[in-house]
Parts: sequence; C-alpha cells; structure tokens
Amino acid sequence: MDEATEPPLKLNSVAREFWDRHYGRLRDVGLLTDADVDTFAVLCLVWSKLSALAATEPGEEQFREMVQLDRLTKQFHSLGREFGLCPKDRKRSKLDGEKPRKKDEFEL
Repeated sequence: MDEATEPPLKLNSVAREFWDRHYGRLRDVGLLTDADVDTFAVLCLVWSKLSALAATEPGEEQFREMVQLDRLTKQFHSLGREFGLCPKDRKRSKLDGEKPRKKDEFEL
C-alpha cells in the first residue's frame, strides 16, 4: 500500500482489517476523500472496540460493558451512515443500485 492509503491513526489489527476491507471501495465511489480519512479512522477504531465488547459474555455484573456496547453501536451507525455503510444509506445514495445504461446513438 502506498502512503495515501495509510490511516492517520495507529490502528490495531481489527481496526486495520476494517480499514483495508472498506477503504478502496469507499474511495472509488467518492465517499472517502483526503478530508474524510480522520473520521474514517475513528470509525475503524469504534468497530474494533465494538468487536471486542461483542465478544464478551453478557452477565449481570457487566452493566458497564453493555452500556459501552450500546454507545459504541450508536457511534458506529452514526459514522457508518456518513460513509454509506448502512444498507438504507447506500440505497439513498444509490450506491447499490443499477449503473445507468449507456445511451445509444439516438440518446435512448
């Protein structure tokens, strides 16, 4: 990877996997620009923390973790919407839709 695709923050392995999985696609469709990489890096970190918390076994004593999980989920959805990572937002921005057909010589 070239320097342009390196995250501005140090990411752990889970966050980096998220970065690598989504960076190119989001860049290609114009949802991720140089102005957005800091926010996207934060989204990657939120995903990493969310993944770690989701892996814990729920229990009565883990109220704090469940509150954190709820907050991280809300943060993830809020940031994810900005990058079209939620299905409804992709549909709204027409990222999942059909590509426009090329018109013929009669503009049809």
